[in-house]
Amino acid sequence: MGFKELFIAIGLVLIFEGLIPFISPSFYKRSLLQLKEIHENYLRIFGLVLIILGVIIINFI
Repeated sequence: MGFKELFIAIGLVLIFEGLIPFISPSFYKRSLLQLKEIHENYLRIFGLVLIILGVIIINFI
């Protein structure tokens, strides 16, 4: 994997991260406000699950 693929991956992440605020800004704001109510341990576990899924997906490609 070279730098080109890395920048493509970063670009795709930015595109997907920008879709929700672009399509529905009010939903995005409500979602961010709800995140304040979630306990930090649940967010940490969610982040770990996302990391593991990402590693699994990358290893199978």
